Amino acid sequence: MKKHNKVTIKKIILLIIIAIIPITTTKKNAHAQSNGKTKSEITIKGHRVFVEIADSEEKRKRGLMWRKSLDKNSGMLFIYKDSRIRYFWMKNTYISLDIAFIDTNLVIKTIHTIEKTDDSTTLYSSYVPVQYVLEVNSGWLEQHNIHTGDTVTFDFNLSTP
Repeated sequence: MKKHNKVTIKKIILLIIIAIIPITTTKKNAHAQSNGKTKSEITIKGHRVFVEIADSEEKRKRGLMWRKSLDKNSGMLFIYKDSRIRYFWMKNTYISLDIAFIDTNLVIKTIHTIEKTDDSTTLYSSYVPVQYVLEVNSGWLEQHNIHTGDTVTFDFNLSTP
């Protein structure tokens, strides 16, 4: 009888483990999808940045609004269908940011370092036509010696919206 009980207990433990694994995996996947924070990578001068992609009108409008922080080597990459002069503002944005405006050849054309947060009056311009805009924590570009004229590499297949 004791041997039978040991086998039954082992079976119960195994069934519990098997039942728990899919639940935790499903919760993790649902959380990542519901937050829309699937990350891709870009590289600038050998430095990797893990970016959230804003490639729809809805995602671009929301941007980093309402966020209180941004991970160290993370950011948001705004992808547009076309190249034109772009303007950004800091309305409802509570993180100080660097903004790099990037042309169709993936060259950084303009950089703004913005310390003022939640500002709906100041517009930051690309000054020249660009197709991509990168936002990272304020000071990140300077810390990594990244300037206008540097080239960005997308470590993913690019398909414009």
